[in-house]
Amino acid sequence: MIKALSTDLRNKISAGEVVENPASVVKELIENSLDAKATEITVVIEKGGHQTIQVRDNGLGIPRDDLPLSLLRFHTSKISDVKDLFSIQTLGFRGEALSSIASVSEITIISDQKNSEGHMVKVKGGESGPIQPSAKVEGTEITIQNLFFNTPVRKKFLKTPRTELRKV
Repeated sequence: MIKALSTDLRNKISAGEVVENPASVVKELIENSLDAKATEITVVIEKGGHQTIQVRDNGLGIPRDDLPLSLLRFHTSKISDVKDLFSIQTLGFRGEALSSIASVSEITIISDQKNSEGHMVKVKGGESGPIQPSAKVEGTEITIQNLFFNTPVRKKFLKTPRTELRKV
């Protein structure tokens, strides 16, 4: 019997297309930082990315009301119609990275824009919490913890922390 997969299961499977290992997470987050015009990017890796990946930048930041939207599939600020596909000026545009990462990890996003307060949203396994006030970070800070905690098959294919750190 053929049946449709649940949205949750589809999200976890499609996450595998974007999120293969800690290095792919770092790549996606750095590309987002560069697209946000960051001139400084700090990357923190704990246990080869198995435990924690943090990328902090001094880019434009994410507006408060856009924080939950940034975690939804096919949501992006980088394109709006078909003609934009022929003049891509960014490193990425699909609107998949954050939603894919969030579906297979615990993620905290703290962001602010110039002359605005900081805000934070926490997500665990794709389930988003409320937007909360936060200290300013002068850009965006994304912290990923427990990568693949809810997809043990993917987690099983991660190499040792040392090997994963070398890939990053």
